[in-house]
Amino acid sequence: MNEMEWALFGLGYLRTARRSAHEELNHVMDELRGHGARHQLWFSRTKNVFQSLYHYSDEFPSDGKIPGERFGSPTGFAQELDGYEAFLDGMLTELNDVDQQLRDGEGADWPAFLIGTVRERVVYFLDAVRYVKGSRPTPATSGGPDGELSLLVRLAERFHESALALKKHPHGGVTLTIANEWDCQYLFHSILKAYFRDVRLEEWNPSVAGSTARCEFFLKDIRAMIELKFARVPEDQKRFKTELLTDFADYGANTGVDYLIVLVYDPEHKLPAAVQLQADLSGPHKGLKDVRVVVSPPRAP
Repeated sequence: MNEMEWALFGLGYLRTARRSAHEELNHVMDELRGHGARHQLWFSRTKNVFQSLYHYSDEFPSDGKIPGERFGSPTGFAQELDGYEAFLDGMLTELNDVDQQLRDGEGADWPAFLIGTVRERVVYFLDAVRYVKGSRPTPATSGGPDGELSLLVRLAERFHESALALKKHPHGGVTLTIANEWDCQYLFHSILKAYFRDVRLEEWNPSVAGSTARCEFFLKDIRAMIELKFARVPEDQKRFKTELLTDFADYGANTGVDYLIVLVYDPEHKLPAAVQLQADLSGPHKGLKDVRVVVSPPRAP
């Protein structure tokens, strides 16, 4: 199965999952409409989650075509699928929070069944999304630099998922919070070491016009450098673009480098036009065969 076949399969699978659950979703919608707690906060939060789930799960598969009205390529589908998973994870967190607040404040008389029913539907679609993601062909199986570069991009795209996985320790141990570029470097280095034997830290580039740039990682075997950015405020988007355009000249002057991957970590969606940042800066640059700017978590175009 290639990327296009996988993406079309995934769209079809998610459309079938939505059709199969349609009657159940309508039953839950009727239950919410007729419930007597409509003015209570827990109810409004639960209803908002379900309404978002009801409509988004129907809209996401769109026309089922690639290229189509929503997805321009298999990569675009994969990026939005990551966003869909994060969206569902957020719903689950919201419902668990509502559940816990009611347990703490109202004892055993609160309507657990309604929150539980909505949560079951969220998990249903989350399982469907994860099944589709798990069936994606692995780029590394293609071998050679192209396969390894594709793997690098995939790891960058999924960086946010790695960060989320570290927020809760299964046995109450010490957790890692990703709060700055140093934290990003620490985590991404551990991810890279699982896939690449020779990962060099903070490699310097040749001087250009009296200045030099230093990247976070250098993978000599595939002639690729990796740079990390951490978004804090909306104004960072303009700063990133200015800095990267300057850095590209330095990286392009390095005769040992052909490829550059830029991971921009924006966990709170601070950047106002992340998709445009990726599109504007990705592609060949002087001295570089290809530059891939990846914002994680991925954004829908």
